[in-house]
Amino acid sequence: MDQARHAKVERVIDDDLTRLIVRGRLDRDSASAVLDWLSAWTPRRGGRVGLDLEGVDSMDSAGVAIVARWLDLARKKKCRPELLGTSPSAQRTLEMFRFRDEAPREVEKQGGQLLESLGDWAIAKCTGTKDFFILLSDILYWSLVGPFVSGRGAPSGELTRQTILLGSMAFGIVSLLAALIGLTMALLSMHQLRQFGANIYVADLVAVAMVREMGPMMTAIIVAGRSGSAIAAELATMEVTEEVDALRAMGFSPVRFLVVPKVYAVTITQPLLTAASICFGILGGMAIATVALGVPPEAYLNRTGEILKFKDLVTGLSKSLVFGWIILVVAANSGLGTRGGAGEVGISTTRSVVLAIFSVIIADCIFSLIFYL
Repeated sequence: MDQARHAKVERVIDDDLTRLIVRGRLDRDSASAVLDWLSAWTPRRGGRVGLDLEGVDSMDSAGVAIVARWLDLARKKKCRPELLGTSPSAQRTLEMFRFRDEAPREVEKQGGQLLESLGDWAIAKCTGTKDFFILLSDILYWSLVGPFVSGRGAPSGELTRQTILLGSMAFGIVSLLAALIGLTMALLSMHQLRQFGANIYVADLVAVAMVREMGPMMTAIIVAGRSGSAIAAELATMEVTEEVDALRAMGFSPVRFLVVPKVYAVTITQPLLTAASICFGILGGMAIATVALGVPPEAYLNRTGEILKFKDLVTGLSKSLVFGWIILVVAANSGLGTRGGAGEVGISTTRSVVLAIFSVIIADCIFSLIFYL
């Protein structure tokens, strides 16, 4: 028996069972000494060994760690450990930490372990796909039917706030980068066009590229990195801190309350940001054409108006709208699907940005096949 700062450990041998009895307080002060005695009295030749916690007056996280450590140690000694009893105080602490007295499963054959891993991976992917389509159906339903159904929706002014966050605050960076992209394209084409005396055709190249491809694509990538990551981080944080569960408990639909206002905001702002990107890209190309190639601004703008068709504008703006929806759905799925602690928020945010950009590129390829072939 050992007196270890308000904790006592006793050993009783009953036939083939070695009973280790702990009494008193199993906390941080006594945990180290208790573990030493439990380790010393655990049989080295194997057999049954039980831990009796019915005499424990109080237990903290250190006590739970000691119980788990002793179970692992006993199994390494080829013993068959078990918990023989727990006091109400110890039971509450063990349940708080979701403690389970279960031996780790052992897979004898490597092939079985591989099949089990593949099965777990397939189940996880199927579950993730099911959750994604459920979320997508909820977003479609509440986006189309929500305004006509009475109930608890987003608070007033939320659409305006989201429009400012996703649109107005992104205008500066989108416009600046679009101007730089247009300037760069004009610089790259300048030397080749100058050789053939076709300086004016720099307007064709910049205008068509910005309207059909570069404007929608670049805007979508910026929005995915800026706004998509913010949406994923916000929803993931609310999921981890159980705010989403609180909304459900109060009778709110999390999708209707949190996601639908962002859908409306993206629908409004994404085409506008793309239009601004196209305009600033064309102006960036005009600056290089005017300074380096001697093309008058009036001639540049006239040529731009002649080469662009209404179909090109419809194509670019429709692509931007679909890109915005893709970014939002991916961000919402990553955020609301977050499980675990604060560390998972960063993982979900990173996953959201990567998947959104990848999905946007795939969608752009599909649009190109549809519109140009």
